[in-house]
Amino acid sequence: MTMKKWGLLLIGCLVFMLQACTEATVTKKDESENRIDVEVVSIMDGDTIKVKYDGETKKVRYLLVDAPEMYHKQLGEQPFGREAQARNREILNNAKQVSIEFDVGEHEDKYGRLLAYIYADGKSVQEQLIREGLVRVGYIYEPNTTNVKAYEKIQDEAKALRKGIWQYDGYVTNRGFDKSAVRSGGSTEGQSNKSDSSNQSNKTSCSIKGNINSKGNKLYHMPSSNNYDVVKEEKMFCTEKEAEQAGFKKAS
Repeated sequence: MTMKKWGLLLIGCLVFMLQACTEATVTKKDESENRIDVEVVSIMDGDTIKVKYDGETKKVRYLLVDAPEMYHKQLGEQPFGREAQARNREILNNAKQVSIEFDVGEHEDKYGRLLAYIYADGKSVQEQLIREGLVRVGYIYEPNTTNVKAYEKIQDEAKALRKGIWQYDGYVTNRGFDKSAVRSGGSTEGQSNKSDSSNQSNKTSCSIKGNINSKGNKLYHMPSSNNYDVVKEEKMFCTEKEAEQAGFKKAS
């Protein structure tokens, strides 16, 4: 091969590499440009938060995931609901930057909640919760399904390792969670994980903050309250009854 042909080949390789790098940079830039920085106001549960968005306080429902219930009027509290909430709070409270990203469809649901992907310091919060077995992939409605395949792949890995919600056979269903599968000991493998889960549950279940304000009023704050994250706890309670017996009243 002549020197001229070698030179042309080398130039062609350099052009190809430069184009590939440029496309990767543009793609990464486009992804970040679609995200909107928000201020987190409170953590409702494992799949819902409140944020300051466009000058308003808005609820944000995480797209494509479903966490066990905590405050449902009919279903009550479901196993791993508190763990999901606690982990969600830990991720967001430790992040220097929290942002949301909408999909191609509607930005709000019929309840007025924003529907979005959540990022903490650039990392997907949905992916972290799925990977740790704290939420299931669910509520899949076109066209807001951009990340569903990636989420399902991560879920398959968590399921194979029987993490969190997946350690109980039959607990996770297509419609949500079946508490009776946990009560009946539905897990056929990983029984040793039960004691670990129980210990973790005990650590995270006592999440009601008791605070004595400047006027001497003893108030307790639920994890779903607007100012929960900024309240300095002087005592923690596991149940509202326990807080009331200690002389605390529920904060409005």
